[in-house]
Amino acid sequence: MGVLSAAIGVGAVLGSIAASLLADTRRLGAWFALGIALYGLPVTVVGVVPAELAALVVLAFVGVGNALIDLGGFTLLARLAPDEVLARVFGVLESVVALFVGIGALAASVLVEQAGLRPSLVLVGLLCPVLAAAAWGRLRRMDRAVDVRDRDIALLQEVAMLKALPLPAIERLARGLEPVAVPAGRYVFEQGDVGDRYYVIEAGEAVVVGDGCDVTTLGPGEGFGEIALLRRSRRTAGVRAVGDLQLQALRSEQFLPLVLGFTPSALKAGTAVESALSRFRPHDDVEEAPQ
Repeated sequence: MGVLSAAIGVGAVLGSIAASLLADTRRLGAWFALGIALYGLPVTVVGVVPAELAALVVLAFVGVGNALIDLGGFTLLARLAPDEVLARVFGVLESVVALFVGIGALAASVLVEQAGLRPSLVLVGLLCPVLAAAAWGRLRRMDRAVDVRDRDIALLQEVAMLKALPLPAIERLARGLEPVAVPAGRYVFEQGDVGDRYYVIEAGEAVVVGDGCDVTTLGPGEGFGEIALLRRSRRTAGVRAVGDLQLQALRSEQFLPLVLGFTPSALKAGTAVESALSRFRPHDDVEEAPQ
């Protein structure tokens, strides 16, 4: 048992190194399925070829599979589960794992008693790849959902004010994005409106309108609406779509805690507000010339 466990351990070390190279992959569900299959297939091989050398080689792949399961499964859960239930999701997961380890130990002893050792190894080993194949479609859909999240993260990282945020914070913002479409010529909001959202331009252009004058034009990867949120005031200017405008919106309660919770991003936000307000100061500060 010690030698066989050592073989699994060697595979786990090698698998962990390999898995670290896959951390940025967009196929986490696929790697998770492969890990599940590798958890079981070596057991089947041992049942078919009960030789010591073969067992040592194939059981190393159990360790590889374990590393892939940790990479794919835990990462997908962390990225897809809502923040408010994430701790409960992992708590349920650990409870289910512990429960079925106990159930599996009892079931294995009964199966060996009834069917014999080698048939039991074959049957139990085939269970994992069969379940992985059955879950393949759902796992790939999870991968596609993560792809969408990655595009949202990339969009947020283009915004100057948000670049200072660490990746976990950016990902939390991405979870709260709401798509907004604005037809050409329509206002996203008008000057004096109550501010409750921050917007990032995904596609199209918008013009900032202050006191009836066009102030500046904004394009993809630029955000607006932070002044009213940060100062808890009404909109200091309006924003009008030049053409059809695709936006991603963040509610105030999602935007403020993260942006103000990190000193670098809070400083960036303050600078952005001052820069935006400075565009209006020439209109406010110019004194009437002497006659």
